[in-house]
Amino acid sequence: MLMWSQLNQTDQEHLRNIVNRLLAINYLVKEKERTTYLLIRRLRNELQEFFKFLGWDLVIDERHECVFLFTDKHELRKILTKDETIWFLILRLIYQEKRQSLSLASFPIVTTLEIKNKYETFRLPWINKTALEKYVRLCTRYQLLEAIDSNIRADDCRFSLFHTWQYVLDIDKAGALTKKITLLVAQDKEELLSEMAEENEVD
Repeated sequence: MLMWSQLNQTDQEHLRNIVNRLLAINYLVKEKERTTYLLIRRLRNELQEFFKFLGWDLVIDERHECVFLFTDKHELRKILTKDETIWFLILRLIYQEKRQSLSLASFPIVTTLEIKNKYETFRLPWINKTALEKYVRLCTRYQLLEAIDSNIRADDCRFSLFHTWQYVLDIDKAGALTKKITLLVAQDKEELLSEMAEENEVD
């Protein structure tokens, strides 16, 4: 690309590293990667041109100090299981509820107990310890949250929710998130009733 050829060797190397980084993990928070975030801001024109050529949109959210790489191509998006989807919806709802009373400089804080209580609100069974660790690792990898305390299984373990959560789902109202979770729960119940009916037929 012409704009890239006009950059010095150091900036070209920076661009290659940033492109590889965002294609691997499409969320980035200044809190976690300050140097990379500042480089993205400085080289935004070159990066946006390159990603546009690939069919991606690069969002640099200076208000919330985070970066999001987005594509409409569904085959390039991460496929989540239903349980993972519910986890993400629950955390997204908690983020939405908590951020309204905070300044932009602050990250919402949530505890394991608060997440558990939100599951109970929707009459959902709480996940087991293995699933909890898996989901926390997934969210940490995508720079959606960070554990403040070491024992994530403890009810009082705290997590920082980064502002990248607002890009997980393009929904800005808690009511819409609640509706999505309710629909998933209802779908689960229908599937369970269907399975029970099939078992009774076999018996």
